[in-house]
Amino acid sequence: MCDDPTVLVVEDESGLVELYREWLADDYELRTATDGETALELVDDDVDVALIDRQLPGVSGDEVLNTIRDHGYDCRTAMVTAVDPDFDVIDMAFDDYLSKPVSEAELCETVESLLALVTYSELRLELSTKRVRHSVLRGEKRRAELDDSEAFGRLEDEIVDLERQLADIEAEHPSYQPLFERVR
Repeated sequence: MCDDPTVLVVEDESGLVELYREWLADDYELRTATDGETALELVDDDVDVALIDRQLPGVSGDEVLNTIRDHGYDCRTAMVTAVDPDFDVIDMAFDDYLSKPVSEAELCETVESLLALVTYSELRLELSTKRVRHSVLRGEKRRAELDDSEAFGRLEDEIVDLERQLADIEAEHPSYQPLFERVR
């Protein structure tokens, strides 16, 4: 079993599929599809990031993206395409948009940033849960009891650590600030 993040590459040009494979295969579990129908067969809850070309034979990349969202898959998505963005992107549920040609650095950085967004979402949820517990205890216990509780002290330390981790991710990926705001 592979613990590497799973990246789905949806690209109809076989040369680009092989190039992206060269760039990404050492760090990620890759799934590749050269058409929209195959992409929809390959996507599941294990996919962390989907890189989708808009111009595909049969089912378009836009339709692949919509189906991924309609089925509730929580993967992060980037459109990697030669289609110049137009006003139609306003209503599309992607996380990033790359215009071809893309460099290795640009593609790898995008995947890393999207994975950071996944981690950010998970940490945000954990922080929220711990803050609720913290708030409940502060409302029910006297300060002296809280000060004497090792478990409460650990909870406060965990909250501080989560806040630091989130701040680190935000600092490492400043271009994703609007997405971080959405997750909050």
